[in-house]
Amino acid sequence: MSYHDLSDCTLTDYERREEATRICRGLDMDPLSDTENAFVRKMWDERVPVSVKQLFWLRDINTKY
Repeated sequence: MSYHDLSDCTLTDYERREEATRICRGLDMDPLSDTENAFVRKMWDERVPVSVKQLFWLRDINTKY
């Protein structure tokens, strides 16, 4: 995985949550590893806040699959 400078993200909490939800909707869960699958399922829960680091990992998973 590539390194992301976390200070580059200027999204609000709401915008991060919206992007995470959009990415999760588009992912095929079958090819994900157990760790990735558990993480994506956690990100589906709209009550869970999404940190910048979590959003970048979710973007990496989305790019990978």
